Amino acid sequence: MNTPSIELRDRLREATAPLHKQLDQQPLLVALLGKELPLADYQQLLGIYYSLYHQLEAAIKAYLSLQPIAFDYQPRYKTPLLLNDLKYWHITPEPLRCQLVLPELNSLGALLGLLYVLEGSSLGANFIAQHLQLTYGYTRSTGSDFFSAYGEQTTTHWQSFISYLNSFSDQPDLAAIAIDTACLSFACFNQALNTLPSTHKSL
Repeated sequence: MNTPSIELRDRLREATAPLHKQLDQQPLLVALLGKELPLADYQQLLGIYYSLYHQLEAAIKAYLSLQPIAFDYQPRYKTPLLLNDLKYWHITPEPLRCQLVLPELNSLGALLGLLYVLEGSSLGANFIAQHLQLTYGYTRSTGSDFFSAYGEQTTTHWQSFISYLNSFSDQPDLAAIAIDTACLSFACFNQALNTLPSTHKSL
């Protein structure tokens, strides 16, 4: 009797839980869901995310140009949305204060691990977008294009990605690489947010 394999999504969620929790506890992200977030702090977060996503998505594009996959990621890039927000707020993005330790995309497993983190981020961003609109009046066209992202299609986009991700659940070597890369990706987000001045770390 064959034992059913654990879905890759479930393995990734369990393995990355501590790092995900650490990210959720970043002071600026906690403040993002509060009611007294200074505009300057919100703008700084957008700048950090632009620097991070620009590098990560450049790596994704480079990989997919050489190794296309049976999943259309083209409509999911977030860098253009972040650029829209930065232009709205008249912000010129600046380099991060440190050299990020980026995950290396040299296999399908590594790609899937990174995409799991990015797509999961988009899932949470939809909730943040609603909060930003209700609390501060920020909308897709007024400085919150990145968080608005998929909008009403958020759940559909997430489910379609998870369906593709789980199609590899029976490949243990690929899964192990995906898990390692997902952990590195969460660590990369934390590293980027840790570049904030100490005043932001004690909000």
